[in-house]
Amino acid sequence: MFLALMIAGGILVVTVFVVLVLRDWGQGVSRTEAELHEPGARTVAFDVPPGRDPAELMAVLSHAGYRAIEENPGRLLVACPQVDDPVKVRMLLAGG
Repeated sequence: MFLALMIAGGILVVTVFVVLVLRDWGQGVSRTEAELHEPGARTVAFDVPPGRDPAELMAVLSHAGYRAIEENPGRLLVACPQVDDPVKVRMLLAGG
């Protein structure tokens, strides 16, 4: 009986942990999306070439320190706070 309670408790703790992590991740994505759509936000839109995975390109951008969202299937919206960022982003994505 005790073992069953320990297993059930463990499953409950893991489930709550996963839900909290996913909730935090979702809220982060929502905040980034809101920031990139604010008036005056400096962004660049990038059409994902056919056959390329948007997640792969977003990983390249994230690794380089850029924030991006998949605005719709096949199109990324990337934050470009510096004047020369759009050129850097396009070079990263072309070579990514």
